[in-house]
Amino acid sequence: MNQLPTLGFVGTGAITTAMVTGFCSRAADVPYPIVVSPHYEKNAAKLKADYPDRVTVADSIQAVVDAADWVVLAVLPEAGEEVCRSLRFRPAHKIINVMFDKTVEQIAAWINCKVDTMLHMVPLTFNAFTDGPIVQCPPTPEAAEIFGHIGKVISVEKRYQAAVFGAITGCVTSMFAVMDQLIGWAQSEGLSAEQATGYVTNFFAAVCQEAIRQDRTGVHTMATVSTPGGINLQNLELIDAAGGIKAWADAIRPVFARTVGDIPKD
Repeated sequence: MNQLPTLGFVGTGAITTAMVTGFCSRAADVPYPIVVSPHYEKNAAKLKADYPDRVTVADSIQAVVDAADWVVLAVLPEAGEEVCRSLRFRPAHKIINVMFDKTVEQIAAWINCKVDTMLHMVPLTFNAFTDGPIVQCPPTPEAAEIFGHIGKVISVEKRYQAAVFGAITGCVTSMFAVMDQLIGWAQSEGLSAEQATGYVTNFFAAVCQEAIRQDRTGVHTMATVSTPGGINLQNLELIDAAGGIKAWADAIRPVFARTVGDIPKD
């Protein structure tokens, strides 16, 4: 255990909670020591209670940095600069930024020294329980090895590309909203909440698993080719006529404007 690097999390919101849960529950065979900051005391206390042999709650943010080899910056973006400037890092530190609208160049300008490694990462709450995608930029093999225990690491060369994926993460609530609507409709037709929720959520999970088995051409085919006169084509045509398909593309553009900021494309 002493040979494994210590992972330190500055900020204990939903993303930190998900990552720590993933490491402690699904990757218990690789017991990275974990130190979390005392932010969100309730979350930190629960992680310590759930995983007492793995998680240490530090007395301060600086104590997290002092104890860690890898420092995950997971504070609210508006607090990012203030937090980074308040901390003292070591040149040997490896820093991972998960603030969606901050760049490693900004963080490098805010900290007290040039560090060994710095990268941007986009994990999500599903990494607590499944190997969903984790974006990293730039490609960093050591980080991919560590975080590959809790997700499928997708590496991109440019921060602009990571911002594209970051914008797509803004679709999570909308996907839940679609499921919520279908569950509510099924209930209105006489199904119990348990039956409706079980069917709709597992239906979406299975469709996503089918999509994972496809390449780009396969996904496009599944999205555009349906049995003439069938219910899938009928459903697609009705939603498309109401602007439902285009609405997803229209919504992603202003979200992307937030995730990309002034990051250059080239």
